[in-house]
Amino acid sequence: NMVGGCCGSTPQHIKAIREMSENYKPRKLPDVGRPKMWLSGLEDLVVDDVHNHLGLPFLNVGERCNLSGSLKFKRLMMKGDFGTAMDIAKKQVEDGAHVLDINVDDGMLDGLAAMQKFVKIAVTEPEVSKVPFMLDASKFDIVMAGLKWSQGKCIVNSISLKVGEELFKEQATLLRKHGAAVVVMAFDEDGQAATEPEKVRICKRSYDILVDEVGFPPEDIVFDPNVLTIGTGMEEHANYGNDFINATKTIREQCPYAKISGGISNLSFGFRGVTKIRESIHAVFLHHAILESGMDVGIVNSHEMLHIDDLEEDMRILCEDLVFNRTEDATDRMLERTTYERACIEARKKGIPPPRKPRGPVVNRPRKQFAYDNFEPKPATEPPLPFSVAAKNHEPNHYINSKLTHEMIAAIRAKATTTRTDVSLDYSQPKDLYPESFPHFVRGRDSMREYITSLFTSQIAIYDGAMGTMIQNYAKRNRLEEEEYRGERFKDWTCAVKGNNDMLSISQPQIIKGIYKEYLEVGGSNMIGTNTFSSTTIAMGDYEMEAYAYELNFEGARLAREACDEVTALDPTKPRFVVGAIGPTNRTGSISPSVEDPAARNVTFDELVETYFEQIVGLVDGGSDILMVETIFDTLNAKAALYAVGEYLEFSGLDIPVFVSGTLVDQSGRTLSGQTGEAFYASIRHAKPMCVGLNCALGAQHMIPFVERLSKVVECFLHVYANAGLPNAMGGYDESPDDMAQGNKVFFENGW
Repeated sequence: NMVGGCCGSTPQHIKAIREMSENYKPRKLPDVGRPKMWLSGLEDLVVDDVHNHLGLPFLNVGERCNLSGSLKFKRLMMKGDFGTAMDIAKKQVEDGAHVLDINVDDGMLDGLAAMQKFVKIAVTEPEVSKVPFMLDASKFDIVMAGLKWSQGKCIVNSISLKVGEELFKEQATLLRKHGAAVVVMAFDEDGQAATEPEKVRICKRSYDILVDEVGFPPEDIVFDPNVLTIGTGMEEHANYGNDFINATKTIREQCPYAKISGGISNLSFGFRGVTKIRESIHAVFLHHAILESGMDVGIVNSHEMLHIDDLEEDMRILCEDLVFNRTEDATDRMLERTTYERACIEARKKGIPPPRKPRGPVVNRPRKQFAYDNFEPKPATEPPLPFSVAAKNHEPNHYINSKLTHEMIAAIRAKATTTRTDVSLDYSQPKDLYPESFPHFVRGRDSMREYITSLFTSQIAIYDGAMGTMIQNYAKRNRLEEEEYRGERFKDWTCAVKGNNDMLSISQPQIIKGIYKEYLEVGGSNMIGTNTFSSTTIAMGDYEMEAYAYELNFEGARLAREACDEVTALDPTKPRFVVGAIGPTNRTGSISPSVEDPAARNVTFDELVETYFEQIVGLVDGGSDILMVETIFDTLNAKAALYAVGEYLEFSGLDIPVFVSGTLVDQSGRTLSGQTGEAFYASIRHAKPMCVGLNCALGAQHMIPFVERLSKVVECFLHVYANAGLPNAMGGYDESPDDMAQGNKVFFENGW
């Protein structure tokens, strides 16, 4: 469109050129086409036109010049060996990297100086600098320093809204001025986007600011919606692959010309050390993310990348199940395959035959059916019944405990420390005390089992709350020190007892009864648990009070009985019941107390049965209506407690309903001894509990998936009593009443 002359040309030269040019039309401007990201090193690179070495429309960003992506590179940089580090960079380009990611972030390294030096050396290496650079750092001044030494068009990794809109716009404006493309992380002021909706929301908001307010070329924007780790065993991580792939498609649709990138190694971080497994997972993930959702950039190890067609069929299925969260056991099956691949690696090193390969996904064959297999489900009218005649016949408990004279029961009473002479073991009531129809209840006349069935099928019954929390609250308003814990009865006790809440049933009974009544009158509880969580000979050993186990249980239950009866008398249409609380003890049957000896135990099953049996005698003698084995973190302890309950019911001939409550210690959904909720139930269902559920360790929101799963397997009634959220830094709980109620709402709404 314009022509002239330079060195050596004269006016004559120019005249001749002009006259010649008059016979020709000027060059037509090219058509305006689709905006494309156009990068450069020593050579140019149109990102939108790239296909990688596997034939995928995907920009390979080499990860090995990143301190987090290569231990070898990190060691070289720490030693200042930039020359050898260049060999790593060259190898990446040879292996198929279109762009080199450069990251020298480390607390022990001067990142600013290292970035500048690396870039300045790299641009002198033609086999390195022929490709564009991705300048990667957590600090913006470091990427700017590298950018100022790069002659080509780079990608800067990264900026995000987590610094706030104003600084975000300032940084973007500066990068636009330098002509750099930019990676925008899916972070905002509230943190990292993990779910599909959050990824889309943050990226769309960032896009609108960059394009509409900063004037950033949309084709030079690369969003990183956060590739997060799958296969961790944590349920909340299982759908991260789906979240990313689905979000990618939506972001591409809502943010024209922008690219999608991610650190692919993050996806399989849980399988590090077995490259075949990791790259197989990546192959499946990338195949679908690229071809179905439009992902077009990624930080990868090009040399190790696999095409999906290169995968063995069983490996492909395993990876698809994991990436797309198609089966609940996807992680377990991939871990099994990982173990096999590790063994193969070791076998090759030792020159021995590889181990037998685990079988892949199995097609289930139909089972042979017999006439009795054609079983039509029928509505349940009550939970499964225990085996005793009393239970099967719904025989009312007579509540005349003085009639229970079995030798084992008598032996426990004989050694009791009880000093009071005005107490009775009998709690039967006149049969005509209240009307015979539900919701009234009279002890000795009505079946507790039938009553619970009527109650639990007509409303959501209310249990009480935390005894320990209430005692702490009392201590904030009143003096409750060592002296008060001892009381007059234990004033000369030989060891410290403050913190032994169970002994307050003896030393400060008015406190415990007051708490019971507060739950009944203010809370409106249908049932209250006794203050006996640790009232076993084993747990009381910490306070040298083993001999007082029976009395602690008796008094804890007796006070609850009094409180329940007083409140019931005010409104007989809402009878209140005593639940004898049986805690886990401070010793476990399944877990060794010694890290040196996994076979060691500090308690036997029989010892547990013995201590629980004594507790049960005291609880029933004190007037308990129901027995609850609760806060189970070791199912073996629970089985011992249930065995003791069974023995007591056999010896006494009574039908006393049993509740069982497990504790899943964290979001793994397992007890401390390693069982899932389903396994826990399968282990104790033989005892025919009337109600099973979960309590403690987690807040309601965190219990949701586990309660849902348990609700699908338990054959009896289901309960949940969660914490008021998770503990804060001081060990307290911050959920307000409204918050906690809202957290439990999901259980009610879903009918679990």
